[in-house]
Amino acid sequence: MGTSKPGRYEVVWPSSPRGIQQRQRSPRVDLDTATVAFLWDYLFRGDELFPVLEAELRRRYPAIEIVGYEEFGNLHGADEKERIEALPADLRNRGVDAVVSGMGC
Repeated sequence: MGTSKPGRYEVVWPSSPRGIQQRQRSPRVDLDTATVAFLWDYLFRGDELFPVLEAELRRRYPAIEIVGYEEFGNLHGADEKERIEALPADLRNRGVDAVVSGMGC
């Protein structure tokens, strides 16, 4: 910072522009009538987690449709790039309303 006079300093506003802009939220998904897809990278216990999650979702929302992770294959495998590129169209073609993504680190 430069000085304008001895003992006085120029004022700099400490606030910066926001890095994340507010956006309108998407409408909530009605799970009573939704189709939900499970996606997994086959790395960490999805084969244990997804059946438990599916059972609980079906208990709470009896009419829910579940598209299992097996339908999409390993999203972290040798053909990852092709699977990810095809994913939007695949989800759209299956009428998927929401996704549960089980991707490990």
